[in-house]
Formats: sequence, structure tokens, C-alpha cells
Amino acid sequence: MIALLGGAALSLGLVNAASAADMAVKARPVIAPVIIYSWTGCYVGIEGGGIWGRSRHSEQTAGVVTDITNNFDLSGGLVGGTAGCNYQISNFVLGVEGDASWTNKSGSAADIPPFNTAFTSETKERAFYTLRGRAGVAFDRVLVYGTAGAAAADVGITVTGPGVIASEDKTVWGWTAGVGVEWAFASNWSAKLEYLHADFGNPTFFDVPPVGFSNRSGGIHLTDDLVRVGVNYKFNWATPVVAKY
Repeated sequence: MIALLGGAALSLGLVNAASAADMAVKARPVIAPVIIYSWTGCYVGIEGGGIWGRSRHSEQTAGVVTDITNNFDLSGGLVGGTAGCNYQISNFVLGVEGDASWTNKSGSAADIPPFNTAFTSETKERAFYTLRGRAGVAFDRVLVYGTAGAAAADVGITVTGPGVIASEDKTVWGWTAGVGVEWAFASNWSAKLEYLHADFGNPTFFDVPPVGFSNRSGGIHLTDDLVRVGVNYKFNWATPVVAKY
């Protein structure tokens, strides 16, 4: 009887040990990897928004600059295209971007004494261009960035007085800087909101005074501020980044 009970106990122990061994080798549940969006790649897009700024006309005689107008406001809209490339390192994104936009920004003001107050000076901007570097931090599909670089604009000035009118067009150069945020709402598509400030310094116009104007050799001061939205299409260089656990 004792031998029978001992054998039963031993058999039960062996069964329990086998069951425990079976439980120990069960496979761990598989956790799907998290796919992190990659900003690496080149892109093209369209953009548009509002643009405003300030201008001032002046003359220069024997090295002395005298304002012909006070500062006056300019405003308008812009629309254009953009292209660029990004490269992502960990959460940091570096890139370069260029754009060209048509704009109807304009403004004018009457001349101030001692000049003839019957004259009006106008500044118009017909196109706006930038070539900038970008640097930002990516939060998966959201990129927050700063940007700075060179800017150019096709600018025309017109001076109108009793019985006379004169105008001149040229491309002026300056610098630009700003900030923006971009959201990748699909694998190849993103939308952005951006602010830029541009300063074109004091470009000269009317190096030779126009006929009927004795004091129009001089220049203007011109600045731009713009807020625009855009949509970009990205050509992928790399597969999405996989987060490891």
C-alpha cells in the first residue's frame, strides 16, 4: 500500500513538472514595431498667402541722403512654387529650400516738404524669391523649423507729378529669415504654415534722373513680411524608420 501511494505521488509530480516545463517554453507575444515617419527626401510644392511691408523713397546729393517720402505701407498677396530636400538625423532635420512667387504687393505716398507735395511715389513688387537653409526638430510627422538665407524681388518704382511720370524696374537682393511648422498628413504629402521676414536694404534707382525730374537720383528702403501656407509632395529616399524595443 505504501509503495502504491509512493508511486502515485511520483507520477503526479512528474506530470506537474512536465506541465510547468510546457508553460515555461511558451512563445512571448509578438509586439508590432512602431513605424516612425522619415523626413529624408526631396520635394516640390505650391504655396500662397499674404505679404506686406514698408518702403521709403529718398534722394542722394553729394553723398547726403534726404527722404522724399515718409515710410509707407505696402500689402498684397502671393502664390508660387517651391522645391527642396531634407535629410533626417535622429530627430533633427536639415534641408535646403528655394521658391519663386508672383505677388501684387504695392503702396504709395505723397512726397514731403521741401519736395513738391503734388508728387506721388509708389513701390510695387512683382515677384519674390528665396533660397534658404532649414533646420528643425521632428516629432514623428510634425516638423518645427527655423529658416534663413538669401532673398530677391522684382521691384518697380513710379513717380507721378503734374504732367510728368517716371518709372524703373529692377531685381533687388537681400536676406530673409523665419519659422514654420510642417505636418506630414500622408506618406508622401505634407502641409506647412510659414512666416518670413525679408530686408532688401536701400537699393538705388534712377542713377540718371529721368527727364522732368531734377532730384530723383537716389533709392528706396524696402522690407517684406509674409505668412503663407503650402502643400508639398515628397519623393522618398529612404524607408520609414522602425523604433526598436
